[in-house]
Amino acid sequence: MDIFISSASRGLIPKDPLALSFLIIVLSVLILILFVIFLNTIHRLKVRHKENENMFSLYKTFINAEDNLIYLKDDKLKYVFVNKAFEYFFDLATHELTGHDDYELMTHEYAEKMRETDLAVLETESVVCKDIQYKKRIYRTTKFPVTLANGQTGVGAQIKDVTQEQKSIKQHEIHLHTLISIGDGVMVVDQNGMVEMLNKAAEKLTGWLSSEAVGKPYREVFPLYRDGGTVVSDYVADVLESGTDSEMKGNAILLSKCGNRHYIEDSTALIRDDMNKAIGVVVIFRDISAIKEQRDQIEYLSFHDSLTGLYNRRFFEQELRRMDTADNLPLSIVMGDVNGLKLTNDIFGHMYGDQLLVSVAEVLKRVCKKEDIIARWGGDEFVILMPKTSPEDAKDVMFRIKNECADIKIKAIKGSISMGSATKQTANQKIMRTLEYAEDTMYSVKTLERDNIRNSAIDSIVSLLHQNSKREKEHSLRVSELCQKLGKTLNLPDREIRKLKEAGYLHDIGKIVLEPELMNKNHLLTNLEWNEVKRHSIIGYRILNSFDNTLDLAESVLAHHERWNGSGYPKGLKGEEIPKLARIIAIVEGYDRMTHDSDNIKAMSKEDAIQTLKDNAGILFDPKLVDVFTEMVQEGTT
Repeated sequence: MDIFISSASRGLIPKDPLALSFLIIVLSVLILILFVIFLNTIHRLKVRHKENENMFSLYKTFINAEDNLIYLKDDKLKYVFVNKAFEYFFDLATHELTGHDDYELMTHEYAEKMRETDLAVLETESVVCKDIQYKKRIYRTTKFPVTLANGQTGVGAQIKDVTQEQKSIKQHEIHLHTLISIGDGVMVVDQNGMVEMLNKAAEKLTGWLSSEAVGKPYREVFPLYRDGGTVVSDYVADVLESGTDSEMKGNAILLSKCGNRHYIEDSTALIRDDMNKAIGVVVIFRDISAIKEQRDQIEYLSFHDSLTGLYNRRFFEQELRRMDTADNLPLSIVMGDVNGLKLTNDIFGHMYGDQLLVSVAEVLKRVCKKEDIIARWGGDEFVILMPKTSPEDAKDVMFRIKNECADIKIKAIKGSISMGSATKQTANQKIMRTLEYAEDTMYSVKTLERDNIRNSAIDSIVSLLHQNSKREKEHSLRVSELCQKLGKTLNLPDREIRKLKEAGYLHDIGKIVLEPELMNKNHLLTNLEWNEVKRHSIIGYRILNSFDNTLDLAESVLAHHERWNGSGYPKGLKGEEIPKLARIIAIVEGYDRMTHDSDNIKAMSKEDAIQTLKDNAGILFDPKLVDVFTEMVQEGTT
């Protein structure tokens, strides 16, 4: 009132009552407006505060719902705020945590680790991440600077238990290392068909380095073909589309960057993300070229003879049934039996016997048509199935085969084959009967040819032996002649004299197995060479025992190096255990060796040779036979 009076006294308040009333009303309205504004402001502030409280509560709810540990520290590194997970971890309430530092809550060692990263945040004013091990678990701390209400900088943090994650990463690394280091090839392809990774084995097989292959279409790095040359379909795309894994078992060829071909088998598996969506394919493959070759070899051997490469009996019998049709008439079968195989094996060993069989097989392949089925029927027997072949044509084939086989020579054995044939000419004939008839015919021919084959074989062996050593030829002739004369002196029967003469001629036939250099070497033999030479009596026995007309000579030839006192070979016989003809050959051979020059040994005189025989009578030689022989020589009956 004093104001108004003062104002009025200064002339500021109107003196007019009406004006004064108006002024009072205006002032009242202004005061009311200001009051309303004040109330609205207070309301808005309350609403905003409430919203902030709600938002803070919401934030706190979210933070408390987080499994990870979350906290806020002030500039003194004392806890200002922690979430529920933090409370649960330390088993403390918020009021027991706030206002305290790490040294009050945990071990000194762990507090030091926490303090180290907190200080790093404050010093660098940047985010600091570090993994810390606590009670055998691994925690990843992510700490960051926070500006506090007082303007100072505090530390906010999120701590996550990454133990399982680290184990998963380690397991993943182990798996990756395993894929990289395993012997199988591994290729990872993305959903677009681009290569993401090759391991070392895959690099070796494809010829691509992983660094070169990454980002390239997998079909460029891993081109697959079938045996016929056709390209394998885009099976990675098929797997991605179908959503199922697949396998390819050895029916594809991988062509490497440098042009090498590898037979492979592989398996293809989808790679899925956490949402089970296919994001790529892993292809695991291996080189099975060696395995396939082995399989092919097994399959080949199931139908082929391993020695000659011809079909085997099993396959022939299948083909015989298959080709037994009217379209193939006349259907001829030729059977052949190789002569001299056993003799070759006995004399020179199975390696040379195998050579004989292989040589005959080559002749059969050269002479026969492509349509013919040639098979090894048994040990030394072959069979040929010839469709649309008349009896005359079959005989012509046999003639050409026999002629070409005659040119074969394995050591001293000449090639020879006995053959027979039969032809099915009408549909009502039984093919098995045709086969039997061909076999019967072959055996009949072999029987008729036996004498010629035998004589030819003996002549061939002796001829080669004498060709290799002229000295052995002359020695054989002289021993044969002396044996015959001694047999007559002993008044042996004519049959025994004939045997003695032949045995004398063939007594060293076993030397056919010796190399010419060894056969002609007459001195300083090594133990190995001497053992080789001593085999000749056994080999001679085997040869002569192989033929009917020389069977009675075999024992004498076997024993002609036995000695009266048992010091000889090969059986160590003594005295009259030694066949008489062998005792005679031993004396005659010894005398002939002593009385004829060799390469470096000068011949003895007849007198010295006779004396040597007498000195060894009863030791090396039969004493009675020595007396008869020396008397015969001294009397000049020779």
